[in-house]
Amino acid sequence: MKVGGKKTGVGTDNYVKKAGGAGDQIKKAENSPKPSAGDNVDISPKAKDLNKAKTLLESVPELRGEIVGKLKTDIENGNYEVDSGKVAEKIIERAITNALSVKK
Repeated sequence: MKVGGKKTGVGTDNYVKKAGGAGDQIKKAENSPKPSAGDNVDISPKAKDLNKAKTLLESVPELRGEIVGKLKTDIENGNYEVDSGKVAEKIIERAITNALSVKK
């Protein structure tokens, strides 16, 4: 068995010939001039929104860990008190919001 060498009709050359000279198109693309400095890129509105959200998120200070630590300490020491009126207001507010959003 002979390994190596080039046989006619074996490999990609034959495929390119059958594909209608696609190899010529590749060569033309390689020889074409580089893109001009005036090329444009369109960014979708969704991508712009995601970038804006990322920027806003990065600007939020890292206070969350301190808040959680303080709450844990308050709960362990028995100093954490729940305002039942505020909890009730939020429950009602969310129930109304959910009911209105379902009807749409």
